Amino acid sequence: MDIRKQLDDFAAGKLTDAEKTALQQALAALTEQERMELFPIDNYIHETFQFPEEEIASALAKIKNNTPKRRILFTVWKYAAIFVLILGSAFLLRKNTTYKKRSLHVPDGNHASLVLSDGTRITINGGSELEFPEKFAGAERVVYLKEGEAYFEIAKNPRQPFIVKTSQLNIKVLGTSFSVRDYNNENHASVSVNSGKIELEGRQLTAGSGSILDKHTRTFTRQDIDTTATTAWIRGEFIFQDATLQQVLQVLQHRYPAHIVVKDPQLLQHRFTATFRNNNIQSIIEQLNLMSNKDNQIIIQ
Repeated sequence: MDIRKQLDDFAAGKLTDAEKTALQQALAALTEQERMELFPIDNYIHETFQFPEEEIASALAKIKNNTPKRRILFTVWKYAAIFVLILGSAFLLRKNTTYKKRSLHVPDGNHASLVLSDGTRITINGGSELEFPEKFAGAERVVYLKEGEAYFEIAKNPRQPFIVKTSQLNIKVLGTSFSVRDYNNENHASVSVNSGKIELEGRQLTAGSGSILDKHTRTFTRQDIDTTATTAWIRGEFIFQDATLQQVLQVLQHRYPAHIVVKDPQLLQHRFTATFRNNNIQSIIEQLNLMSNKDNQIIIQ
């Protein structure tokens, strides 16, 4: 039985007596956990807004008028509050559909910062797109990093977990700070935890740890991280530890709106350990040329 649909039909007065009885029996059979998952009412009451009095009065009237007399003593007092809240939640679900989703696209060569309605702060790297609601409502706070890299500083709310989704990742947090990187043209997606704890695809990651997803094999590799390095891009810095030139260029292309061409493809596997602070793109390329010991292998067009 689709309980949500049945409740909508109940509120609209479309159910027969037999269907009402079946619905009441289905509700009675739900465990507490199942009720909370279907109808996270506490979140609506405590975190969003109170139910309108007229909505509650209407729900009570429907219950009194539509509950079979022979079952009043057994069902009404036990489930009246559930019906009221459920009908109220149907109102809230209708109300929530009016919340607009916003999309922020940050082109290469730019950074952006924003504060969400719950106080969560997000810094977004170039070449990224983030989708988020004007206001959070319901059991979870969900945003979509459609592509790119972002650093999240989550406002704590244990009653309403924060979810970050990408095309490859599903991250659940309560209150923490972490980085997510998932560009469509890259073979790997990654998460790095700066503080607190997150849950990634059933795996828990704590501060100072991260996980890299191989998109082709769908395998995760857990690793210890240097949080200074993983958040360097926010400060306009680049810290590379034994990174291939291909990895270096993937980072640089989203910070500088320049097209970088490597004449020798084999050079893409050359590894670099370097730190760049407040450098322009020409200076970085010159230093990479020097470190590669091969002149005129990297050019900018």
